Amino acid sequence: MKFTTLLSGSTGNCFFIGGASTNILIDAGCSATYLQKALAMMHCSPDQISAILITHEHSDHISGAVRISRKFGIPIYASPMTWENLPFCEDFLPEERHIFEYGMTFAELSLDFFRLSHDACQPVGIIVKEKEQKLAIITDTGRITPSIYKKVSGADAILIEANYNSQMLWQGPYPYYLKKRILGDRGHLSNQQAGVALRQLIGANTKYVVLTHLSQNNNTPETAYREVMAELAHLPEIPCQVSVAPRMKPHPLLVI
Repeated sequence: MKFTTLLSGSTGNCFFIGGASTNILIDAGCSATYLQKALAMMHCSPDQISAILITHEHSDHISGAVRISRKFGIPIYASPMTWENLPFCEDFLPEERHIFEYGMTFAELSLDFFRLSHDACQPVGIIVKEKEQKLAIITDTGRITPSIYKKVSGADAILIEANYNSQMLWQGPYPYYLKKRILGDRGHLSNQQAGVALRQLIGANTKYVVLTHLSQNNNTPETAYREVMAELAHLPEIPCQVSVAPRMKPHPLLVI
């Protein structure tokens, strides 16, 4: 299985996952033009994408979904409640509103879902498997719940948000209500929270950790990496490569 972030941050998110014969996108918070260019860097084209899976209805995850779906003929999948809350729901006929199903597959890729703690109607994290390989995407959650630990622990690759540095957030320009929202259980994970969670999520088989969804205003790649690695220093050893997803360009393609 190969994977990467095509872009990831508070202004846009899109993840690429490829199996032996099929490819999917998780979220579509980018333009169709950008997607085409980013996929070309992966030696892929939009007509090789089988589906777009939407984790939740916030704009940084869906802003390009309609245009991408219509231009390239890629079906969109989401949970029932998410479809109801997508601003473009009425632009799609009922039979075009593809629904997540537990155990669903796209060729050799099988999918599972888990609930996240975020202020969206039905936000989900996603597990993608190809044979024995397991990749997990955890983005937009204010806490790591027991069910997330159960689903994700020991995955071969973990893409997890490290959204903010607490001091930068408190001292930054955001209004108080927004700071409280981000800090809350239905907001986002700080760098430190992501690092603490990874101490339990990383297993002997974990090869890659990618830190995603960094805030443009309340974080930097260097800060996120440093704070997460400080928490991982508590482990006897760190068996995996840890990297940070760029906000506005693709991360190098990774293979498990």
